[in-house]
Amino acid sequence: MKKKKPLTWGCLVLILGIFFLWLFIQVLFFFVNNIRYQPQRVTSRQEFFQEYAPLAQKIGKKYHLYPSVILAQAALESNFGQSDLAQVNKNFFGIKAKKGQGVSYATEEVENGQRVTIQDNFESYKSPVDSFKHYGRLLSQAQRYQPVREAKSAQEACHKLHPSGYSTDPGYGQRLVDLIKQYNLEVYDQGIKDSK
Repeated sequence: MKKKKPLTWGCLVLILGIFFLWLFIQVLFFFVNNIRYQPQRVTSRQEFFQEYAPLAQKIGKKYHLYPSVILAQAALESNFGQSDLAQVNKNFFGIKAKKGQGVSYATEEVENGQRVTIQDNFESYKSPVDSFKHYGRLLSQAQRYQPVREAKSAQEACHKLHPSGYSTDPGYGQRLVDLIKQYNLEVYDQGIKDSK
């Protein structure tokens, strides 16, 4: 009868090698998954512009508006699509509803030079596309936005929005211009800017 040989060093090394390989793979997967699914803030903002640029260009072309201004307003008004108004009600432009209609949200306004928070009614849409379309119709048809439509540049259009009554914030136009510059949004005006 043969005696069983004790566990050899070779088997022990093999088992330890497999264990450390398994451990290495687990650590690697952990880091890859955490890096992949936590994009930087700038990346998510860039993704916002990439997602909505074709829609902004379509609306800009149809209504003779600057896509860069459309994108800057959508980003500013919706906090890059992250606000409750945008997430829940698909309102990317802070478009208000008539009294007693729409959905009520707290909003910051400027009254007598002071920033105040008030409750106001906002439009609710079925989709972001509906929000962009309504924005395009509003700016192209309302008489008060004629100076915005007649602007010779995206920057001029931005600065015409506050006096036309789109926002109560006197710095609104400059905030839009800053977004356009920071994210190079004027590239989306090519071809549309020339047709104005």
